[in-house]
Amino acid sequence: MLGSVALAGCSGNGGDGGDGGDGSDGSDGSDGSDGGSNSLEITGVWSGGEQESFSKVMDFVEESTGMSLEYFPRDTDSLLTGTLMDYESGVSSADIVVMPSPARIISDAQNGHLAPVGDAWNADDFAVDPSRVTVDGEVYAAPFKMDLKPGFWYRKSFFNEHDLSEPENWDEFMTLLDDISAIEGVDAPIASGNGTGWPLSDITEGFFMRQEDGASLQQGLIDGDASFTDDRVATAFDEIKTLHDEGYFSQTRDFGVQYEYFWDNSLPLYFMGSFTPAQDAVQDPSDLGVFRLPGVDGISSSVNWFTVPTYSDNVDAARDALSSFVSAEGQQVWVEDGGFIASNTEVPDDAYEIEVMANLPDLAAEVTVVPDLDDALGNPFQQEFWSVLKGLWATPDTPTGDITSALDDAHEETLND
Repeated sequence: MLGSVALAGCSGNGGDGGDGGDGSDGSDGSDGSDGGSNSLEITGVWSGGEQESFSKVMDFVEESTGMSLEYFPRDTDSLLTGTLMDYESGVSSADIVVMPSPARIISDAQNGHLAPVGDAWNADDFAVDPSRVTVDGEVYAAPFKMDLKPGFWYRKSFFNEHDLSEPENWDEFMTLLDDISAIEGVDAPIASGNGTGWPLSDITEGFFMRQEDGASLQQGLIDGDASFTDDRVATAFDEIKTLHDEGYFSQTRDFGVQYEYFWDNSLPLYFMGSFTPAQDAVQDPSDLGVFRLPGVDGISSSVNWFTVPTYSDNVDAARDALSSFVSAEGQQVWVEDGGFIASNTEVPDDAYEIEVMANLPDLAAEVTVVPDLDDALGNPFQQEFWSVLKGLWATPDTPTGDITSALDDAHEETLND
């Protein structure tokens, strides 16, 4: 289970990490620590309710390690581009950087920006393969929060009120969308979350996996064994365009804002990740239900990876804190708060106190779990994918051939880098 998820946030400390070094310590990829201090800075993409949950995990780590921790949220674009600019200048964005993209982690490690952290976690106790973040035998990240992208979330009270049920096949799905469209107060059946483009990519990948051998198609696109000239990719986009033609997609808004419309039932279906119960707008997680897009034989997943920049003055302390964060005890703190799936398999099943979260692993076990496509591939494909999807949602009559051609070019370029 691999990949990414992000919440909009402010740029926090502006990207220089405060305590980050000037590149003179650790820039050669060695230890990078002269003892430093017991104060560490962390930057990641969690804000709002997720930041509150993460702060509880920080409290646990502070108590177990004696360190003082400070967190600075960033939005996705700031995290991906700001940290890279810092690294290339020999500056640490923070002592621990929470990175959603395995492709970026590999690139950063190859360029000497990250310290090895394989000794901070035992892969035997995790559901994530360290090979995803391994370069020349060294592991450069540790898995923390996992997010499944199971399908469409809905409010059970809304379905009960209007005598709606989860669809078992494509025809029932289309009927459901038509029935929802006819309900007073509904703007559109499906919320179109936007930001940098990634929420649109999640639902698009769902349509890829609705095709014949869809999970294998997605994995093949990641591995380079499939291409965007595959007829199944074109069919997926044609299905998305059909939903646009029927008016089933809402206008795009920031994905966090769309949760407000989702919760007031004006956009009753939202294809989103397992972080949904933790959103501020979700007032009662027990009212949530979720169903897979009919016909899929796979769902995607993402992981938030903890990394330690070589430019930090506190590499050793950061490794110690990282080990505490990803421990079963550390992850269980957020599991019990909701909206979190642990990467550490030692977290007990009964820690999932929200019913829908406890059911997600079973929902995933019925199909093949594959990595998030654009996070696994990275740039230039990721940026092009997001750009093309934002263009499609803005102009749904864009010819399918134009879409797949642009993505195929970016895909080939990425694979050949």
